[in-house]
Amino acid sequence: MTAPSESESDTNLSPQRRAWADKNLDPEARTLLAEDEKYFLRQSVSTPCLNVIVKAEGIWIEDTAGRRCMDFHGNNVHHIGYGHPRLKRAIADQMDRLPFAPRRYTNGPAVALAAKLAEIAPGNLSKVLFTTGGSDAVEVAIKIARAATKRYKTLSFWDAFHGAGFGSAAVGGEVPADTRTAALIRGSRASKVGLTLAL
Repeated sequence: MTAPSESESDTNLSPQRRAWADKNLDPEARTLLAEDEKYFLRQSVSTPCLNVIVKAEGIWIEDTAGRRCMDFHGNNVHHIGYGHPRLKRAIADQMDRLPFAPRRYTNGPAVALAAKLAEIAPGNLSKVLFTTGGSDAVEVAIKIARAATKRYKTLSFWDAFHGAGFGSAAVGGEVPADTRTAALIRGSRASKVGLTLAL
């Protein structure tokens, strides 16, 4: 089996990137980045890693050389910042009381969150299903939409990221994911439309 060819979004190895790394990466960062490259699979848009983070607080990330910069990406942490004291306390309190509950049992925090989501959701959306993450949520949404509509086609944003799962990647419309997996998910089409729909 031949590995797919790399695309611009798979890696950034431009001369500008190399010049930046030569100028800005200290020995500790270079060592850890080499170890990262040795042990991690390549990931679209994130390979190779840009730098090494040793601290994150509020909107700031700090590298091994002590440089701080604002994180404009944040993987959703930018809503409240890294290490927000209230969130850390809430997580620690919940972990002390009930760190996990299998779905075959219910619990107060899960019911309270489900009720709040039903209260603020638009229209008659009054039921929830918690998943382990975003990719799973998209996969489940595709299954539910197909079951509810009896249709199988999906339309989604072009060049969007909907997840790393097989179905969620196929409806994401990213060039690498689209050319490698979309044909395997019957009915997936990416377009410059602002939402994903079951057609």
